[in-house]
Formats: sequence, C-alpha cells, structure tokens
Amino acid sequence: MNRFGAWATDVRSSAGEGAAPALAHLVRTAAIAVVVVVPLVVAPWGQDAYSRPKVFVLYALTGIMLAGWVMLRLVARQDWHLTRSEVALWACLLAAVVSSWTTANPRLTFFGSPARYEGLITVAAYATLYFVGAQFFGSEDRLRRLAVWSGGTGIMVAAYGVMQMFVPPLFAGEAFTRDWYGGLGFIRIPSTVGGPVVFGGYLAFMLPLLLALGAMTAGAKRAIWLGGGCLAILALALTLTRGAWIAAAAALIVFAAGLGRPAWRRQWVIFAAVAVAMLISWLVLVTVVATPAQVGRRVAAIAATDLGSVASRLFIWDRTVSLIRARPVLGWGLETLREVFPYDREVLVRYFGPRPVIVDRAHNDMLQMAVSIGIPGAIAYLAFWLLNVAAAVMVMSRAPASGRILALGLVAGLIGYLVQAQAAFSSVAVTPLVWLLAGAACGWEVAAKRESPWP
Repeated sequence: MNRFGAWATDVRSSAGEGAAPALAHLVRTAAIAVVVVVPLVVAPWGQDAYSRPKVFVLYALTGIMLAGWVMLRLVARQDWHLTRSEVALWACLLAAVVSSWTTANPRLTFFGSPARYEGLITVAAYATLYFVGAQFFGSEDRLRRLAVWSGGTGIMVAAYGVMQMFVPPLFAGEAFTRDWYGGLGFIRIPSTVGGPVVFGGYLAFMLPLLLALGAMTAGAKRAIWLGGGCLAILALALTLTRGAWIAAAAALIVFAAGLGRPAWRRQWVIFAAVAVAMLISWLVLVTVVATPAQVGRRVAAIAATDLGSVASRLFIWDRTVSLIRARPVLGWGLETLREVFPYDREVLVRYFGPRPVIVDRAHNDMLQMAVSIGIPGAIAYLAFWLLNVAAAVMVMSRAPASGRILALGLVAGLIGYLVQAQAAFSSVAVTPLVWLLAGAACGWEVAAKRESPWP
C-alpha cells in the first residue's frame, strides 16, 4: 500500500506539473481577451448596445480565469504574492459586502443598474482581474504583452471613433448615443466604448501607454505606436470631453517629466508627433466639427459654475455629499444613487433642461464610492489606488531601460484615468483594463523585489 500510495502521489505530481503551464496559459489568455474584447464588443440592436454585452463578456472571461486558477491551485503549488495595495483592496471589498446588507435596493446592489451593471458581482470581477494581473502578469515581459494587446485594441477603438465623425451611425445604439450627447449642436463620438465621456477616459489612460510603446521600439513598430498615439489625440479632441482633455494633459506632463531631460533629445520624435497631432486636432475641431467660437465657448465653460455641465456636476456633488452625511459609515449600497437621489423636477429642469433625467452617478469617483459603501470604504478605495500608483512608480524608478519607459507609461496612464474619474465615473468598458494592468504593475514590483531586494 505504501508503494502504491507513493506511486499514486508521483503520478498526480507529474500530471500536475504537465497541466500547470496549460492552466496558467488559459488564465493569461482569458485576461488578454478582456483587454481586447471588452472595449470592442457591442450589440447592434436596442439602445443598450454597450454596457450589457461588455459586462456579459466580462463575466464569462472572469469565470474562465477563476476556473483555470482554481484547477491550477489543485494540481500545482503556486505561491501567493502579496502586493502592497492588496490589504486596502480587501478592506474596500469588505466595505462593499457589508454595505450590501443595508442597501436601499438589493437587486441594484448585486446586479447593477440598467446600462451600468457595476453591482457587487462586477466589482468582484474587477478585483479578480487585479489579482490575476498581480499573480500571472507580474513581470516586465508579461506586462509588456498586456500593454501591446491593449495598445493594439486602443488603436482600433480610436480609429473607429474618428471614422464616426464622417459616417452615419451604423446601428441603433450608436444612433441613440449620438443623439443623447448631441445637445451642444455638434457630433461627439462614442466609438465602441459607449459615450464620449467614457471614450475620453479610455483615451486618457491609453495615450501614455501608446507613446511608451513607441518610445520602446524602433522602425516600423515605432511608427505604428506613435501613429496610434496621434490617432488617440485626434479622437480625444473629437470627444469634446473637457475632463478627459485635462486628464490627458496631466498624463502627458507626467510622461514627459518622467522621461527626464537627458531622454528628451533621444525621444524628440515623440514630442514632435504629439505637437503635430494636437495642431491637426485643433484644425479638425474648428473646421469640421464646429466653429472656433463654439469650441472656444466649450473650453471657456470650464470656469462657468452657474451653467452648463460644470454647474450640473456641482449640483450633483452637493446633493451627493448630503446623502453621504445621512449614511457616512455603510453608505446606501452599490448602484443605488438613482434610487435615493433627492429629485426635484423644478431644480432638475434648471440644471439639465426639460428632458427627463435619472442621476445614477455622482460624476466623481470618490463621492460615488463614499455614497455607495461609506466613508471607510471610500478611504480604503483611495488607498488602493494611491498604493497602485506608488507600486508603478517604484518599478519605474528601479527598472532598467525599456522597462522603465513601460512603467512610466503605466504611471502616466493611471494618473490620467484617476484624474478624469473625478469628473466622470467608472465603466465596464474601461475599468477592467485599468484594474488588470494595475495588478500587473503591483505583481511586477513584488517579483522584482524577490529577485533583487531593493533597499
């Protein structure tokens, strides 16, 4: 029996060693599919053409990742790499779970609101992507692979967005979205992610990554990545989303500062390409999209606090803060803002016009988390993102050569995403990509410390 038991153990061990690479490959392939398929997939019927198909794809791919990961744990021993932001993430998830017990609407909290779908199940999917990034993509080569797939997808998304400026809507959901955001008198492009605000946030995150890939390569590859970056700048301009413009500017400043003066001369082509793309974008805006006066008023309206979208956001923030004060510890539950927001028809008409409005987002990521899961959970959420940025900065400061540029692109992208999120909101079209890459950066930091301890 002892010999048989030893033989059986050896067989299981051999089988596990053979299956482990395949299972790890399955998890990584599903994760790469997330960054490619989720931004691109749309449903060509009905008004909800974007979030619904994206969240279904997210659930399916996350399920594949979890199944592969569980089987991998069963057949092979895999160490758990504790990242610097993991404790904050667990605290945030605990706050989300606890707040679901006292939620104003359990159905919305668990499954998400219509056209948003960011309930507890989706938040769990985001966390899964973070952990997959940390445990399966924690190296320069694997993060570069993620960045390449993300960048290639970003170029396609940006190209389709630019094309929308010159062709009629191709399906019902696209027509509905264009009409919804057409109140300014000119077209604002949503591409395949669903709305110009979400599209702008996606581009603010992707732009530094595309430029980083261009700075890391040479020849035809460099031309492709820099061309993609220029295309992203043009598409960003065409969204006419001012928060995304500010976020992209912040990301570009971080990217340029991180390169440092010694690298500016070697990377002059990047700065030249960005400058040319900005000039072309401005010319397209004032000749094809709108008049110079219209664009100027759009930009100047950033400082107008008594009218337009700035005034409406201030109104929403004020009411959201009142709701946070009413439930500061547990919040009202994920996705319940639409249920508890204090609607006053007369006031809503003053800020939003006569069209019926449902306020389901605070248009500020931190306020959204505080009103949803309480102030303690929002603090944990803030700590999570600050620690993610810190991990990427640490990798950037220690990684050699091209690895440093890759990490810099991710740092700048994260800053761009977080800046725009304070005037916008999370979305199933963009957030999965950000969580996965943030996890990969944290995993890379852990792996680098293990291989060569940092002082």
